[in-house]
Formats: sequence, structure tokens, C-alpha cells
Amino acid sequence: MELLEGTCYLVKEPKPQLSFRVYRELVRQGTPGLCITRVYPDLAREKFGLEDGRVVWLADAPADDVLRPTAIVNLSKSIEGFLEEHPQGGVVLLDGLEFLILRNGYDPVLLFVEHLRDLVVRSRGIVLIPLSPATLDRKEVARVERDLEVADTESWRAELDAREWSRRLGG
Repeated sequence: MELLEGTCYLVKEPKPQLSFRVYRELVRQGTPGLCITRVYPDLAREKFGLEDGRVVWLADAPADDVLRPTAIVNLSKSIEGFLEEHPQGGVVLLDGLEFLILRNGYDPVLLFVEHLRDLVVRSRGIVLIPLSPATLDRKEVARVERDLEVADTESWRAELDAREWSRRLGG
């Protein structure tokens, strides 16, 4: 996939399936990956075929590799640390924006997204942020769209489908 380095992408989709597919494809191509998700890590690996890359659970449960949704500073530091560890470029999937908004409020999460965008633009990283637009009002979605690059989901899906068929056919 040809995604621009130093870019945060907003992936508008009801469920984050395309985001996970893009993340998995980039990691398969050798890009270091950090997946922060609402799905329990072992289940996320199985459900989305995540063979490589670190998977961190966005939850309130006490466990290894957990980031608490109300600790936005820790979330930011975790992403920043990952990007610093991989100056040649890495991909971050941040699944759970709606959950972060529910737990912290819209404005603090929008400030976090703006900060994340500024971090990423200085790195060679790529961040994928899935969002179900139906979970926010139109004005809130527009404010997030203003700060992020809106993904061309149709072309991404078509490219991934073509790659998967090519692999199946031995190409």
C-alpha cells in the first residue's frame, strides 16, 4: 500500500475491519507495527491475522500490555516512544477513538488527536485511526476530518482485495 509517511489517516468505517487489513498488510511488508485496540490482544491477533507487531489492549482491566483509556498522556507517550524507536518509519493502528471520547470527553480527545498528528508529521510514521461516523454528530466528525487525512477507503479496499486474490492465485 502506498501511504504517505508522516501522516495520520482517518478511516471512516462502521467497524475497523479495513483499518486492520491495511495495518496487517503494512506489517507484512516489513513496517514495524503498534496496534492499540479495544479487542483483547490474543483475540485481535487471531481475529485479524496479526502475526507480527505489538498489540496493546485499550482497557481498564489490569493486565500486561494494557493502556487505560483515561490515561491519554500514557497513550501519547506509548505512541511517541514507538515512533522514536522506529525512525525509519512505523505504523500505528489506534482502534477505539469512540471509546476514548466516551471516557474522556470529545475536546480532550480532539486535542490528543491534534498532538498525535503533530508527532507523526515529524516522524516517518503512519497512524490509522478508524472511526464510525454514526457515533458522533456531523460537526464533531468534521472537526476530526479537518485535523486528519481522510482515507480513500474504496481504493484501499480494492487494492487489498486485488493483493489477496493475487496471493491466493500464487502471484
